[in-house]
Amino acid sequence: MKSHMERFLGKKSSIQRKVVVVYLLIAVLPLIIITLSASAIYYRSFLKEAYGLVEQNARQHETVVQERMSAYENVLYELITKKDYIELSRNINTGDENSLLVDAAHMEALLRSCVYTYDGIRSITFLADSGRYVTYSKWYGSMNEYIWSEPEQRRDIHDEIEKSQKLTFIATVNLSNSTRKDDYVILMGYPVKNLRTKEQSGVLVMALEDDVLLFDDNRVKQAGKMDNSGVTTVIVDNNDKVLAGGGPANVNEGYQNYLKEEFGGRKGISENRRKIGGTEWTIVNIIDAAVYQSEIYHFIKIVFILMITITCLFFVILYFISKKYIGAIQKIAQNIHDFKGTDADQIITDLNEEDELYVIVRQFNTMTARVNSLVETLRQRNEEIKIAAISQKHAEIKALEAQINPHFLYNILDSINWRAIEHDEEEISNMLGTLGSLLRYSVSNIDMKVVLGAEISWLEKYIFLQRDRFQNSFDCQYDITDEAMQFPIYKMLLQPIIENIILHAFEDVKEGGMIHVKAFVRLDGKLEISIRDNGCGMTEETLAEIQKEISEKGALNSKSIGISNCLHRLRIYYQDEADIVVNSKPGKGTEFILIIPDKQEGRIYG
Repeated sequence: MKSHMERFLGKKSSIQRKVVVVYLLIAVLPLIIITLSASAIYYRSFLKEAYGLVEQNARQHETVVQERMSAYENVLYELITKKDYIELSRNINTGDENSLLVDAAHMEALLRSCVYTYDGIRSITFLADSGRYVTYSKWYGSMNEYIWSEPEQRRDIHDEIEKSQKLTFIATVNLSNSTRKDDYVILMGYPVKNLRTKEQSGVLVMALEDDVLLFDDNRVKQAGKMDNSGVTTVIVDNNDKVLAGGGPANVNEGYQNYLKEEFGGRKGISENRRKIGGTEWTIVNIIDAAVYQSEIYHFIKIVFILMITITCLFFVILYFISKKYIGAIQKIAQNIHDFKGTDADQIITDLNEEDELYVIVRQFNTMTARVNSLVETLRQRNEEIKIAAISQKHAEIKALEAQINPHFLYNILDSINWRAIEHDEEEISNMLGTLGSLLRYSVSNIDMKVVLGAEISWLEKYIFLQRDRFQNSFDCQYDITDEAMQFPIYKMLLQPIIENIILHAFEDVKEGGMIHVKAFVRLDGKLEISIRDNGCGMTEETLAEIQKEISEKGALNSKSIGISNCLHRLRIYYQDEADIVVNSKPGKGTEFILIIPDKQEGRIYG
């Protein structure tokens, strides 16, 4: 026995034994664990999906019943609001015997037209307060065959509907007066009154087939027996009595008794209940988990059979393959171990070139040659990169040397300003002076912090030039507290938003544009700046896109370059401590709200 095992599995320290053990540990054992875990997960997800489908079916079921009840209510309301019907009901209730037959015939014609409106309507009956009645039924030709021929039963139904003085459902009633066969229906009733005087003449009762409470497929079966889906649906009332879905024999039977009769003491039975809105009825889905378990167990059984078959097949294949190739593999391993990679260019073996294992040797030799080639190529590439870096450095130095000194621009502007003063061009002089101040402020270190007052002072000059550019079509108002004026912020933080408003919000504005800048220090110590305009505003799509990109901290598109500039700098300077909020309505304007933390480190310029 031991010799046979060694022949199949190999000796204790052999590669063949190691391959078998490694396969068991790496392939078979994880496969068993994965199979068991996957089966458990599949079972839970299968049940979850099944219960989800049951709940979805119950919601659809509720909607269907509500729609059907609404349709029947419309038929009822349409009839009791007809002037002819109201007059006929009053005549039948209080009229003399001579005209009773004529009025009853006219009312029966009206009832007949309504009965055939929907298939689910079995009959319609008018019960007068005086005890008279008129009825029309699809099924019953003789008055004596169903309950309307019994004065006491008519009175009980009349009084129940009259007492509620609203739409009333009575479920479930045996419409048949015969002992041979039951005929259960749902009664829907409403008082009949004169719309002007509110005088009541009786009640109108519509008899509906009890299967209107079920889906169409259940209406066809009507037996209530569980199908292959493992789900049975019944309808119960507020007293937990079965109204529909359990078959005629179970109508008006207690729900718990129905469960005992149909399912006995079977385990794994659960239920899902859903109230039907507008009624006192409940949809009950009875779920038999054993149906699902049998399918899961069948699936697991198939998986295990496949796994065992594949494992056995592998061992057989492994035995025949290893017998032929293990020796050759050991030779190759020894040759690779002896290969130093310096003196020899390839592995020397005595393998036949037609042998499959010779491919390993050939590929290793090819790889060695490629490695040597790649090393040489890499060395040449490094030399090229060094040369390119030196050239790039020289180009940058030349570009720096070619830059214009900003002081040259300041001096030229001062020269032009003095010439304007000499020619009494005060307006041009003011604009040049303002422009020079703007350039000195903006060209200097943009990462420098200043107090808000300095930023507002620069902003006033910027708006002064822009107002002159756009023929004073807009103005700007400031509402800034003294505490806020001393709050430190980074330079040029507000300018992109102001420029965005001028170029986009006031694009078609000729006059009356207004920008409101408000700033104050909040209780939490942060500065809140509000910049609001009365321009054209943003479309809902544009606003939603900007708000989404702000919340997701992504890059904004080129259409919002001003906002993108401001947002990008806020994230660089303050990370997640700062925030920006955008509110806008088309035709009403836009508001930008910046929340900036107090960072006192570093030098702050006033």
